[in-house]
Amino acid sequence: MAQQRLIGSAIAMAILALCSPAAADFIPLAIPGVTGTAFHQGDNPDPGDGSISRMLDGSGLTVGDPGDSSTWTHDASWQNNWQGQGSFTGGDTPGAWLVIDLGSVHTDLAAVHIWNVREVADRGMKDIEIYYATASFPPSAWTLLGSYTIPRATGGGTPADAVISLGGVSSARYIGIDIATNHGSTFRVGAAEVQFAMVPEPGTLSVLALGSLVILRRRRACRRS
Repeated sequence: MAQQRLIGSAIAMAILALCSPAAADFIPLAIPGVTGTAFHQGDNPDPGDGSISRMLDGSGLTVGDPGDSSTWTHDASWQNNWQGQGSFTGGDTPGAWLVIDLGSVHTDLAAVHIWNVREVADRGMKDIEIYYATASFPPSAWTLLGSYTIPRATGGGTPADAVISLGGVSSARYIGIDIATNHGSTFRVGAAEVQFAMVPEPGTLSVLALGSLVILRRRRACRRS
């Protein structure tokens, strides 16, 4: 029931935003209130433009059809992403890391959706390792989920560059990302948006399908107006 209320609210916000550009958005079943810390604050301290918060709060993201992930797109504005600074060589990004706090322990994680840096694409994350834990310390309590390669973004207004399954995570509050390489930048690495989706409860998919139909009809009406 809680997830159905959450997705109903997301659908309502998507409908309201159809006839005007959205400043921020969340994918269906996204965990709200996610926060983060990193090896570098980005362009400004939280919650300023280019800070870690902008990578987690839906800034620059537009969800078109909640039932079609190809319409969940992110812009290329520097204000709406996070890029940590360092001295990098040959794509290696030593000392680059990110820790995300989901706000509470979750046993219902489905996937993490990652939109890479779009402002200057070679600054995007490339090779990463993802860890998880129910408590942030000590570090020995962290469990390695796996190693992944995040594709380079192809530009603004495009869908997620990677969707990584979290089905192997039985319980977690903290997600750690060790960033080993970027796509070639010598001084920045980061991402445009990172959102965590939960496993839908029974009945939620039918709510999503109905909401998608309403949004499609609303979109047609906006185009005619």
